[in-house]
Amino acid sequence: MATLERIRQRSGLLLIVIGLAMLAFILTDLFSSGNSMFRNDANIVGEIDGKKVDYREFTSRIEERIALLQNQNPQQAANLSRTVVANQIWTEYQEQYLLTDNFQDLGIEVTSQELLERIISNPQIQQQEGFRDPVTGKFSPAKLKEYIDQIRTNDDDQAKQAYQQWIGFEDGTREQILKDKYLNAVRKGIYMPSNLAEMDYQRRNEATSIQYFGLEYGSIADSSISVSESEMKAYYKSHKEDFKSDNSREIAFVNFPVEASDKDRNQLRAELESYKTAQVISNRGKTDTLPSFASAKDDSTFAVGRSDRPVNPIFRTKDQFNAPLDSILFNEELGFVYGPYEQNGTFVLSKISDITDKPDSVRARHILITYQGANQGRSQSTRPPMEAKNLADSLLALVKEDSTQFGALAMANSEDPGSGAKGGALGWFKPGQMVPAFNDYCFYNEVDDIGMVISQFGLHIIHIQEQKGANKAIKLIDIVREIEPSDATRDSIYNLATVFAAKANDTSDFAALAASMGYAARPAAGIEPMQESILGIGSNREMVKWIHNDETPLGAIQIFSQDNSSYVVTQLTEIRPSDYLPLELVEDQVKAEVINEKKAAQLSEQLKSKMGDNIEIASLATAFSKTVQNQSINFGTATLSSYGTEPAVIGRATAMAPGSLSQPIVGERGVYVVYINSRNKANELNNYDSERIRVETEMANAAATRVVESLKNEAEIVDSRKKFF
Repeated sequence: MATLERIRQRSGLLLIVIGLAMLAFILTDLFSSGNSMFRNDANIVGEIDGKKVDYREFTSRIEERIALLQNQNPQQAANLSRTVVANQIWTEYQEQYLLTDNFQDLGIEVTSQELLERIISNPQIQQQEGFRDPVTGKFSPAKLKEYIDQIRTNDDDQAKQAYQQWIGFEDGTREQILKDKYLNAVRKGIYMPSNLAEMDYQRRNEATSIQYFGLEYGSIADSSISVSESEMKAYYKSHKEDFKSDNSREIAFVNFPVEASDKDRNQLRAELESYKTAQVISNRGKTDTLPSFASAKDDSTFAVGRSDRPVNPIFRTKDQFNAPLDSILFNEELGFVYGPYEQNGTFVLSKISDITDKPDSVRARHILITYQGANQGRSQSTRPPMEAKNLADSLLALVKEDSTQFGALAMANSEDPGSGAKGGALGWFKPGQMVPAFNDYCFYNEVDDIGMVISQFGLHIIHIQEQKGANKAIKLIDIVREIEPSDATRDSIYNLATVFAAKANDTSDFAALAASMGYAARPAAGIEPMQESILGIGSNREMVKWIHNDETPLGAIQIFSQDNSSYVVTQLTEIRPSDYLPLELVEDQVKAEVINEKKAAQLSEQLKSKMGDNIEIASLATAFSKTVQNQSINFGTATLSSYGTEPAVIGRATAMAPGSLSQPIVGERGVYVVYINSRNKANELNNYDSERIRVETEMANAAATRVVESLKNEAEIVDSRKKFF
């Protein structure tokens, strides 16, 4: 009771203490999670010169871009990753934000008339069937305006969505016009004086004949050169810009492939073997007999229920089979079952379902009916698919009743411009010249048969007119099973990876541990925050996100699944922030550069000691047991024969007078001596206007890229996308 009384007396103090504790807990959570009320950046993808990019707006643009790509090119969109689109949008944000200030400062704007003219001149707009005049077939601005008014005033959801997409298209077009105006202004400011154009022409075209030899740094052992700590610090300080980091990471990894074991393969093979005999099954006291693959009346249905791949029963001739199937199958009878045999990572059990004779060539005619969206969206037809099907059905009924009408109906209705005017006639063709569905109908049906098939181009009403030749063809039904690891095998490989990862956590030498356990550790460097693939591993965005997570410490180890085909034990071995790398991280590189500088000084002194008055380069080379090289160079030459890329040497040589011998020239791979034999000036031009225009054009073409890059280099850009994508 006394204790309770003391608590009551001090209740005010107690509430303050509890309140402070709760506040500390809340603030700790807020600050640690990055959602602080003082730092409202939880939904910020990045910041460009103080302008924040909101996550919701950023992802909205991504979704719009993906939807647009899916409408324009579905196949390309299917293979395009979200990260790639995010990178494109981020580049656009940088250009938009960095250029906008310049637009405003320069007074650049877009009028309504300019926007309209750019839109109606857009080829994608002009090619839209709905914007064409029904009489002339040409693009009609009035039709475009009618469409915009319709979706703007319509209240249904589809129209609202279409109108929002149109507004986005207008905004994007307006931004592009502003950018074009700005970049054109930059291009107009580029001028090349004729005198400079003449100098540039002469430098690129005059030929200098030189003799040279070099003493390479490799001729002196590194171990003979001592380097002090102060020398390394001095070199690092004077070359600090060479050690600027790109915010990349390095890892070491060991790959554990997940492959089917011998036991897995034997079990799968045994299962396929069991299909070759009838099977008796019991269920609730009743027995039933399942037929074998050979005796199954409906062999396609039998295969469908047992195959991992779609069953595709088509006729094929002998030359369409690979060895040894070509020689095995074509000597067997109907119903023969072959296998199981291994093929492209699968086990296959095959049955000869049918045997026929296939012609060498066919003469046929057709009526093509297209519809909106056919030919991968490239069809100009506005006919709905069901309307096309109804038309094709009615035409098929007419020509089946009276085939003499085929030519006239083809001329009136076929949308194949090549054959329609000729009554649908295609002439003679061989196997494989037509799309698969069309090909199969013509080569596996009889003369005078009339039928309909569907291809990517639309609906084809086909009349087989003649066939020539006969080759044996068989229809093969395949039961295909993927050779995959069982769950037990997958678990055993994962256990190997976890054992290695656990041991790696307890050692400082990842590679040595891997070698001691019979594994190969591989490095991967230069991994940037928004890349998807890692050299030696492949596409694994989750791994990249873990590598660049600020909470992943140096030396951390993690296991990743790689497309269910392997487990990858990964260690973060190097963190290179977006800053100057400290000397400790680049010590080896700095030491190598200092050693080369000292070697250059030694080799230069050796050369100078032998360079007396009037010495010839041949005699000097002989003194060092070297061979003099001959070469013709100009200002654009990049390499010296036998030595490699040496820009400093070539640059010095192009400025020397003919008949002169150089002092030692320090290069990338050694120290060189050069003698100038002669220099042939370029032929004079009557005027240099063409050269001036050429240089101006090259500079103007490069301006668009360089001006944006220049603005990026000057801007303060914070890229936080790795938190979200």
